[in-house]
Amino acid sequence: MRVVQVTVGRAAFADMLGAMRAWLDRNNRPLVRFETATEADTIIINVQFDDDALGDAFREEFGGSAAC
Repeated sequence: MRVVQVTVGRAAFADMLGAMRAWLDRNNRPLVRFETATEADTIIINVQFDDDALGDAFREEFGGSAAC
């Protein structure tokens, strides 16, 4: 499974979630797991996919990184 980590500022968090939801809907894929954590004014979003290729496409779309 592929885990993608995207970091976003608190002010942009809601817009980012909306964009992620729209992307997932367009790609007809539900999430396997979705988690958030906060660090000061930053929110870290970890998204786990059951398909590595879809996770890679998501990472490229949202400027994320592969999480450990």
